[in-house]
Amino acid sequence: MDISLHWNGLCPESLLAGKEVKMRLNRHDFFESEETGLQICLIPGAQAIILNFRGSGNFKVNEVVGEDEHQMEILSPQTSDSPPFNNPMKHFKSIEEVKTYITAI
Repeated sequence: MDISLHWNGLCPESLLAGKEVKMRLNRHDFFESEETGLQICLIPGAQAIILNFRGSGNFKVNEVVGEDEHQMEILSPQTSDSPPFNNPMKHFKSIEEVKTYITAI
């Protein structure tokens, strides 16, 4: 299964493993993988920042899924501990960078 450097609303970690797994909005307003707990802070139309800490499955009652919200934002690493979590702004330049980053969290 191919993974792009642009977020398609599905869990990038699961895509790397050949699975399509939804990401849902959690109570912290991050998109979280239903399978892995991987979280994305979305800056609509710009960045999908993969956070360096996992969620706990505490999803919002009204289901909002990433596939409905994404606009092909570029996958980016977390570079700061405070919102917007990507300052200085950086983005992944290769799928290998995405794999290495996700493996480390």
